[in-house]
Amino acid sequence: MALELLLFAIGGVVLTMSLLAGLISNRLWISEVTLCLLFGAALGPLLGYVAETQLFGDNRMNTLEEVARITLGIAVMGTALRLPMSYVRSWWRDMGVVLLLGLPLMWLTGAGMAAALLGVGLLPALLIGAITAPTDPVVAASIVTGRIANAKVPARVRHLIQAESAANDGLGFLFVMLPILLLTKPAAEAWGEWASRIVLWEVGGAILIGGIIGWLAGKLFVWAKKKPYSEDESLLTIGLALSLTVLAGLELIGTDGILAVFVAGIMFNRGISDIETHQHNLHGAITRFFDLPVFVLIGVLLPWKEWLAMGWNALFLALALVLLRRLPWWLVLSPIIPSLKKRDETLFAGFFGPIGVAAAYYAMLAHDKTGIEWLWPVASLVIFLSVIIHGISATPLANLLGRRLERYEDKAKG
Repeated sequence: MALELLLFAIGGVVLTMSLLAGLISNRLWISEVTLCLLFGAALGPLLGYVAETQLFGDNRMNTLEEVARITLGIAVMGTALRLPMSYVRSWWRDMGVVLLLGLPLMWLTGAGMAAALLGVGLLPALLIGAITAPTDPVVAASIVTGRIANAKVPARVRHLIQAESAANDGLGFLFVMLPILLLTKPAAEAWGEWASRIVLWEVGGAILIGGIIGWLAGKLFVWAKKKPYSEDESLLTIGLALSLTVLAGLELIGTDGILAVFVAGIMFNRGISDIETHQHNLHGAITRFFDLPVFVLIGVLLPWKEWLAMGWNALFLALALVLLRRLPWWLVLSPIIPSLKKRDETLFAGFFGPIGVAAAYYAMLAHDKTGIEWLWPVASLVIFLSVIIHGISATPLANLLGRRLERYEDKAKG
């Protein structure tokens, strides 16, 4: 009964979002992701005891971890296929700056905020900073896609936000695993395992193997597409199958499956550059059918009692992480990020660093490995505020950015 009720609710909300997509994003100025989270938050107390005992039981954390992992895999594949086919090669400098400098700076900033506001030790603070550092591809996609975003936000800015959000979800694994290992093993052993197993194999191996699989899949797709019996609408099926195959296969051999999926998607996208595809339709199908349900689930599992018990400092931390962990560093780094040509573009891209499914996944992973109970209450509060704040501000700020850029153009002409 409980499972059927949850499936009915999720199916109903996804159906509603699909039917009213244009109205929601362009007229109501609120993202579909935000509505799904709020719907789940309202549904959770209604399910109450039934959800705890019949639906999830003691496995609710594991359930959310697996659902979040699969959602991330599909989301980063969708992002890879939406990007221009030569994006990484053409804009490698931008990607290098935001991933090699921006991501570690967000991690350390978040850790400092956690230590100051929660009064926790260095390693737990580093863990919270790592969990909340990666930006979310699902929420980012809802911000930078659609009629208004396409018309008002320059493509180079939209592409940078999307590419960063997909890539740093996989690379964030590096920063999450370091404090986990230091919390659970002797220091020398932890550093050695992090350097050898995490950096070289789980991340390096994921990049190499994911790239090879994506390249081979692209070559096979091009070969098959040229055959007279090929179907025109096969990209959606192949994209989903590729994401699940790489995600599961590389997890089986002990590597970072999420990062591997993104790399595979980038290489697959490059390999099919001479084939006409319908990538924007792929985004819509993937987002509504696969990405939105996880936010209903997150909403159902929000720990209201734990939030109240944590006090005001937890709320201040969540707001600081959402608003301040990223924007100051983007202002500092913007001179070496070619995609950001105007200060207004930097402010827009720096503000929109949403926290979502990736934080839920890493919080569950860290809880499983360390047993720290307060990780999910803190992470979920950050997710909730980020989805609300970014979800309701995306359309107004996109319109504002568009007007300001038009004003710059008018001044340049006049």
